[in-house]
Amino acid sequence: MSLITLAQVKADLRVTHDEDDTLLQVLLDASEDEALQFLNASELPLNPDTTDAPMPSIYAAVFLLVRAKYEAAEPSTIEGLRKCAETLLMPYREQMGP
Repeated sequence: MSLITLAQVKADLRVTHDEDDTLLQVLLDASEDEALQFLNASELPLNPDTTDAPMPSIYAAVFLLVRAKYEAAEPSTIEGLRKCAETLLMPYREQMGP
């Protein structure tokens, strides 16, 4: 179960229609998985103030990864969004590795 909701992703992308909901949910799931792989973690780091929601920078990183998959058309744009996401995720990375 995702800690980040489809409604939050749609708000970030400024999507007001429901036509892409299935696609966006797949992209959200894939983006969370990508973040977890980068973090070498099994769960997204939680905000200690709420304990049921990710840290704000984790939200931002996952939103960037979704945006890269949903909106970006140019490889350089996708790469830039992914690098920004990795920068946000780096402080929470559990161990350095491949």
